[in-house]
Amino acid sequence: MLDKKLVVQAIIEKAELDYDDLLIKTSVVEGYEKPDKITLKGTQDKGYVPDVWLRNEQTTELYEVELGQDYQLDKWRLFSLYSNRQNGNFNIVTPEDHLHQLRSVLNEHQIHARILYFT
Repeated sequence: MLDKKLVVQAIIEKAELDYDDLLIKTSVVEGYEKPDKITLKGTQDKGYVPDVWLRNEQTTELYEVELGQDYQLDKWRLFSLYSNRQNGNFNIVTPEDHLHQLRSVLNEHQIHARILYFT
């Protein structure tokens, strides 16, 4: 069984290679500042913390690692909206086995996200 922590560590290592001047936040791996809860205006108590939050001069990227198929559509909608407003992308990282169902769910619910998968 794959561990979320390993996937998050791989995301961070790749991001550090790809970007300069990168601010990284995660609560999944020790040694990093925890990301702030992202909320809709007027709903401070209802919000979500992304698995990985990356920020450089131009963009903010959010990552959610989904190892199962217990999809949280409200969270994904919020992260998609937030990252779009920050000139970034919302990324869902999932095993290749879940790719078809994940694409189907995103299309059905009109949620914009990049899907990154691994074998």
